[in-house]
Amino acid sequence: MSFELGFDIGGTFTDYALLNRASGELEIFKTLTTADEPEVGALAGLDQFLAGLGLRHEQLLNIFHGTTLVANTLIEQKGARVGLLTTAGFRDILEMRSEQRYAIYDLFLEYPPPLSPRYLRRGIRERVDRDGNILTPVCDEDVLGALADFKRAGVEAITIACLHSYRNPVNERRIAELVKAALPDIALTLSSDVAPEIREYERTSTTAANAYVLPLMSRYLERLDARLASAGFGGNFYLMLSSGATALAASARAQPIRLVESGPAAGALAAAHYGALAGQKDLISFDMGGTTAKVALIQDGAPAVASNLEVARVHRFTKGSGYPLQFPTVDILESGAGGGSIAWVDQLGLLKVGPQSAGSNPGPACYGFGGAQPTVTDADLVLGYLNADYFLGGAMRLDQEAARRALTPLARTFDWSIVQTAAAIHQLVNENMAASARIHILEGARDPRDFAMLCFGGAGPAHAAGVASILGNKEVIVAPGAGVASAIGLLIAPIAFDYSRSLPTTLAAANWNEVGDLYAEMEAGGRRMLRAAGVAESAMRIERSVDGRFQGQLHEIQVPLPDRLEAMDLDGFVRRFNARYRELYHYVPDHTPIELLTWRVRVSGLRVPLTPARLPESSADPSGACKGERLAYFVELSDFVTTPVYDRYRLGAGMQFCGPAIVEERESTIVVPPGMRARVDAYGNAHLRWRRPDDSGG
Repeated sequence: MSFELGFDIGGTFTDYALLNRASGELEIFKTLTTADEPEVGALAGLDQFLAGLGLRHEQLLNIFHGTTLVANTLIEQKGARVGLLTTAGFRDILEMRSEQRYAIYDLFLEYPPPLSPRYLRRGIRERVDRDGNILTPVCDEDVLGALADFKRAGVEAITIACLHSYRNPVNERRIAELVKAALPDIALTLSSDVAPEIREYERTSTTAANAYVLPLMSRYLERLDARLASAGFGGNFYLMLSSGATALAASARAQPIRLVESGPAAGALAAAHYGALAGQKDLISFDMGGTTAKVALIQDGAPAVASNLEVARVHRFTKGSGYPLQFPTVDILESGAGGGSIAWVDQLGLLKVGPQSAGSNPGPACYGFGGAQPTVTDADLVLGYLNADYFLGGAMRLDQEAARRALTPLARTFDWSIVQTAAAIHQLVNENMAASARIHILEGARDPRDFAMLCFGGAGPAHAAGVASILGNKEVIVAPGAGVASAIGLLIAPIAFDYSRSLPTTLAAANWNEVGDLYAEMEAGGRRMLRAAGVAESAMRIERSVDGRFQGQLHEIQVPLPDRLEAMDLDGFVRRFNARYRELYHYVPDHTPIELLTWRVRVSGLRVPLTPARLPESSADPSGACKGERLAYFVELSDFVTTPVYDRYRLGAGMQFCGPAIVEERESTIVVPPGMRARVDAYGNAHLRWRRPDDSGG
């Protein structure tokens, strides 16, 4: 039993990666997602994958799973009916929000509806002050009266979020006792468990979101568990968290909201892993799948991690228009640009692409499943980038005529040829992705021109060169198996969990004994979780940090802390804090005291690294890997040109060739435009760089 499996259910495709830990061999597979019951299609695909390899479920030691189900539930508003119990006078916090407008001049500003409607929100007489002192104990009658109303209303989940419970959760826990006694089968979420951090609205929003998805995810995971067990799987089942860590399903089940970015987080980890093999520790991770494109920044070999995120925005790319969630997450920018993104004409007569997607059902027109709207995949097929007979390794044939028919109405609208229309769609989606990525990277005080791009996802390698050209990236790297990189990332992620507690204080007044007790409590919880997962004490790793700001500010920055607080060098901490602040804002108000708000810890277990075998060195001549030629359209040449097509599996280490060229593998296609040179390294990564004026080719 040396096999580990990762499977990631995306909006269009479900990806699989199987690792033989004994031999280091990696096998990959891809199938269409069944949108209505994603686990049904995923398990059917798993059966097909294992059967093709001659393996049984019993031979799997561990299974790691990433899913978009939590995010989709919030976006599609298909969660549970949630009742909220909170401090009297604060029942409207979900609608008052932070009292900041994301578009100050928009008179018709919209926000997503509260996840608990007003008639299901109740104020309870109780009060804890900001220092954690109980001013008013819980009024049991208020709680019992609210629960009777909730029962009549058919409430499926209950959120408890009381004022200042991050300092003292006693009142929340008393309310929870009453809930469990009156409604023992109800799904219950406490803010002091899910998000014990300062900021009342964000904490309540996170807790309500967890309650909203909890019943659905519990049923989903129960079905998945039962079906895997009935198939013979008896190993450990892990879930990928948004923070880039994995946890046993039993541990993660109580807080499913932490799975909201599980698939994209796995992709960013895969990018960091392959970037290190390719000799690049600073990267832009570019993941373009069937539904969305995701960008993350990899610095010093690790994805950037943020302490919060926002989901289900009314305006998808407008910060402040969605639900804020307060827990660590890989810092990912998502845009509605995937292979299934639909091209359309807006009210001003301008061509637009996305964010609406054809998904897997009905999918792009060329899939032949009934889709009729023009998509990015249809455009790429018409331009000659995709091989209609080799999509998913030939398991699925694409219909070029259907793609042309789908593009025809747009071509008539603009009085363009079908090829011009396809080229415009391809270029526009590249521009959209580059514009979003540039803003995200610049907001992190970084210049995209300083980074190489590592691309993956089914559609990523076909668009990466175009996006990188716009951003000014110095190099594009495409790893083997790029089309299923998120599934591979699941096999790399550490087993870990993140904890946080708010304890506001100035640096000068900090009580380090109290902080030490706080860390000891959080670390003990993490160690218990790792022991349950079978991680040895010697393999456990502790990382501490704190969110701080200059007193009076609204936003914090995160600064690492030493393992031993008694050895804390306050002057050194101030220097690190000021350096990070200056890096972000180019100015340090050193006359203002530093305030420390939220203390964080990650408890993780080391995993055996995934190191592929090195390819044998070969000749630089790639002719032996050429599988033929076809006509492909390149904007740089404004025409179709005869383009060599290379078999990715026959490219050896050291081989080089110049664009225009196309490289095919089962799960994705690399497009190398004119002006670029491709080189294959010892691990099979394809490096694409712009040719120098004196570079004659090869």
